[in-house]
Parts: sequence; C-alpha cells; structure tokens
Amino acid sequence: MVGSLRAGGQERVAANMANHWARRGREVSIVTIYQRGREIAFELHPSVRVHDVGWSRRPREDELDPDTMHAVARAMDLPRATEETLLADVVLVALLRRTIIETRPDAVISLGDSTNVRMLLATDGLRARRVVSEHCDPRLVNIREWDVLRRRFYPRADGIVTLTADAADVIGFDCTVIPSFVAPHPPLGHPLPEGDACVRRVITVARLEAVKRIDLLVEAFNRISVRHPEWQLDIVGDGPERRRLEALGGDRVFFHGATRDVTRALANAHVFAMTSATEGFPNALCEAMASGVPPVVIDCGAGVRDIVRDGIDGILVRGHSIRGFADALDNMLSNDVVRLELARRAPEIVERFGEKRIMAQWEKLLGWN
Repeated sequence: MVGSLRAGGQERVAANMANHWARRGREVSIVTIYQRGREIAFELHPSVRVHDVGWSRRPREDELDPDTMHAVARAMDLPRATEETLLADVVLVALLRRTIIETRPDAVISLGDSTNVRMLLATDGLRARRVVSEHCDPRLVNIREWDVLRRRFYPRADGIVTLTADAADVIGFDCTVIPSFVAPHPPLGHPLPEGDACVRRVITVARLEAVKRIDLLVEAFNRISVRHPEWQLDIVGDGPERRRLEALGGDRVFFHGATRDVTRALANAHVFAMTSATEGFPNALCEAMASGVPPVVIDCGAGVRDIVRDGIDGILVRGHSIRGFADALDNMLSNDVVRLELARRAPEIVERFGEKRIMAQWEKLLGWN
C-alpha cells in the first residue's frame, strides 16, 4: 500500500517489490490512495493489480464540528492533539479497509508514515500479517501530529521496517533494518567524450519541489560553469518548482521533464548531483551509481551516508552551503582521473544492496522462508 504510483522514491520501491514477487509467481496487488486515473510512472509486471481508492478530498472545515469531533475522539480514546487529523480520515480508512479486504491478502505492507497509520487502522482485526515501512529520515522530517499517531499505533504492527539503523534508533520500537534494493543497470563505464567540442553532462533526477533544493544545484553550477565550458547541467524531473528554477538557469542548464526511463537519461551522464535538504534512501542516487555515474551529493541523511562511500565511489559534501557544494563539484569536473576511478567503483552498490539479498530479508520478516 502506497499513496500513489506517481514519480517518487517510495512509489518506485513499491513497484520494484511488487515486480519482484510477481516474477516469482506470487499474487500481488498495490493499493493506492489518490492515483485517481493518472498515469503510473513505473513499468509493472503484467500480473500486478492496482486498486485505487480514489480519495479526492479531506473534509471541509465546516464539516468538522469541533464539539462533535472531540466527543467522538474521546469515545475512541484519541489524543486531543491528533483528533482532527485522524477523524478527518475516517471515510478514507473505511474505503481502504474495503479495498484491502477485496484483495484477500496474506500480508499487507505499507510505505510512508501517514500511510502506515492508515493501513494499521484499516486492517485492524484482519488475519493478514501487517508490516509498516518508514522511508523518510525521522531526524530531519517533522510529521507533526502524525508522530503522535505513529507512536500510538505502530505497536500494533507485525513488523516495522526502516531503511537505516539510524532511523530505527529514532523510531524507537523493535525495528528491522531493510534498505531498498538496487537493480543492476547496464555497465555504461562513462568514458570521456572525445574531442574538445563534445559535451560532458552533470545530471540530477528529482521531483522539482522545494525539499530537493535544485536551486542550490543550479546556483552552484552557474558559479563554476565559466571554468568548465565543456560541461552542461541536465535536470530530469518535473514539479511545482520548475518555472522558478527555469528562471534561475543559465545557458548550459537544461530541463528535460519527467521520464519513465531513468536508465536512458543516465546513459549520457558523467556526474550525478544531489542537493536535497533531506533524503531517506534515494533511488535516483542508487540508480546513478549502479549505472557507473559517480555522485557529488550533500550529506542529507543516514541513508545517503550508507549509500555513498566518500572518496571511494562518490563525494559527500558536509554542510548545506552553495559554496561548499560548488567547490566539490568543481573538483570533480576538474579531475578526470578521480572521476573515472569513482565511476569504476560506483556500480559496486548493486552488490552491497542486491535484490536477492534484500528481498530475502523481507521474506524472512513475512515468514515466507
């Protein structure tokens, strides 16, 4: 169960896990909350079924009578600070329960903090094994009143999964650490283009929203671009920040929109860049490294530190300043020997977080082996 199957990290994880089990002959359904007929951003195995609840709106303010809601919340023994949040979802939870029951599950896995709480409420009393999976860095992401609900309802789960040991420490329950798996990609190698006129590319792949801080990347690239006339910046993705970011871009900053074929987008890239404020276990970073594209990334969470071995297969930038990132990117673009050595080691991520090993951990947690 996941919010939607539009572009995004936990959405890609849901698709990858579903495809893995479908290829092995299991019956797999993905329940979404608000896909609502929009295009699915990922290729799914033909046998994977998608059931969308089609949730269209939260109640209007005039529908949430405070006295009535407080009385109901008191009867349900809800914390006062969370009663509006949870009661506003009552209809959604009922729709989720009906949809999940229709899939006749042996196990239900949910991805994402608020989605996890909703799943546990919707499946209360069902015989299916219920596992919640956290995908954000809880040290850096404040989920406000949902945190109270998380601490109240997570003990009802049959398993709690985090992507990193650091996240497990923050969540505080008996968690199982299972990172996302990294699928093999073509061994691109990324040799240097031949000839002075050949273009070299820095690439980022991200939804264009504020937390990704693409503006920091654009500004950093613009600061150093005069020293690297053969390099350009390719931004792959779409989102609410696109128009503002396009206004910041220079002559060698190109916006390509969203794509379903990240591998193809990476095929012509020579450096991957990431400047997010926070990340859990970023899939785009993993895919770039699997393709042999060495990364320069801001240290924005424990998952990033687990993925990138600083100076071995990529560069981790401490701090969040434009100057610090620009200096690191400048060093990468200036030193082809270092860049190619990092590119050679980057695909080792597929061995460190391989599909077979990671999914075996999931199957052990679910009691399937």
